[in-house]
Amino acid sequence: MDRWQKLQDDIGVFTDKTFGDSTPQAKAHHLAEEAMEAAADPKDILEWADCTILLLDAVRKAGYSTEELYQAVQRKMEINRNRKWGTKDANGVVRHVE
Repeated sequence: MDRWQKLQDDIGVFTDKTFGDSTPQAKAHHLAEEAMEAAADPKDILEWADCTILLLDAVRKAGYSTEELYQAVQRKMEINRNRKWGTKDANGVVRHVE
C-alpha cells in the first residue's frame, strides 16, 4: 500500500471515530472554510495540512481511493492543458474561457 492510501485510511479511522458519520458534502463545505484560512495565511503549512486532510477524507467518503484521485487529477490536467484561459481577476484567479 502506498503512503498516500495509508494516510487516507488513517484519516478515515480517526474522523469516523471522532466525528461519526458525515457526508462528502459536509467535508467539502469544511474544506472550503479551511481553504479560506489557508488563503489568509498561505505560509502556515498546517492550514494546507487541514485542507489535505479534509480533501482526502471527502474523497474517501465519496468512495474513492487515492489511486482513483490520482488518475482523475491526471485526466483533469489533460483537459486543462487543452483549454483556453482568461486573465487574472482581482484575486489573481484565472478561469478557463472554453
